[in-house]
Amino acid sequence: MSFRLFIYYCALCGGWAAFVGWGLGRLISPTNAYGNAGIKGMWLGMLIALGLSLVDAVWNLSLKQMGQVIQRVGVAVLVGCVGGLIGGIIGQAFFSFLGMIGFVVGWTLTGLLVGTSIGVFEMLSGVIRQQDVQGAKKKLMKALIGGTAGGAIGGVLAWLFRSMWMGVFKVDSAEELWSPTAWGFVVLGMCIGLLIGLAQVILKEAWVKVEKGRRAGREMILSKEQTTIGRAESCDIGLFGDNQIERMHAKIVMAGNRYFLEDAATPAGTYVNEQRVVGRVPLQSGDMIRVGASVLCFREKQKR
Repeated sequence: MSFRLFIYYCALCGGWAAFVGWGLGRLISPTNAYGNAGIKGMWLGMLIALGLSLVDAVWNLSLKQMGQVIQRVGVAVLVGCVGGLIGGIIGQAFFSFLGMIGFVVGWTLTGLLVGTSIGVFEMLSGVIRQQDVQGAKKKLMKALIGGTAGGAIGGVLAWLFRSMWMGVFKVDSAEELWSPTAWGFVVLGMCIGLLIGLAQVILKEAWVKVEKGRRAGREMILSKEQTTIGRAESCDIGLFGDNQIERMHAKIVMAGNRYFLEDAATPAGTYVNEQRVVGRVPLQSGDMIRVGASVLCFREKQKR
């Protein structure tokens, strides 16, 4: 999946998830204001986290790694559910005193916590396994920035839709109409998904693109201390269907703020710019990595 498609699917899934959450919130929610806002926020947060975590898992993992996909999505849904519930209740509390500002604050908090749900699994997994979590921290911060910005912008737009429709139909409460709250939720969900996707891509530091071979055009951000390449289902960059590629063929290692390529003593070897890798070879932006019949292009933003 390319970066453009990743951003597109994040926005699309965010919008549809929010629409479904709005529908469930109307059907299954208590009558009191705080309970109603909390349950609607819970459905919104849970379903947006579900949609975005699925997109993120499919982008970073293969369908053969279904166990990891389920774990990632499960943790994200739990965090999104709690985050939406808290955001909805706090938003309603602020709304009672501050009006529009309180409304936006509540959805900003929801966006922040939904953003947390995208990166929290990798963070927890690294801590439990006692691995370097610098890459996971960076991903979590990007998701937090994107979710917070998306919640704030989406909250403002949702309020504008709400006010506009209430003015057109001359009603005192948006709950009397389906359109403003439905459109508001969709805009909110799309903004959260779009900004989380954009933050991941715009703030990336290093990445690879499959230039030749199976799944050509796929792009992947390098956010881990070690990124493995091979035919095994556990590899981060899975290059399946090529007998010249070993199950664990090579790995890209981040050390001392630089990236290196290591070959796993394979018979066919790993090549950088058609030079066989011996030991650990430093990578520079634009280097072509050949593994079997597949060619990967390494890219890195200039460090300042």
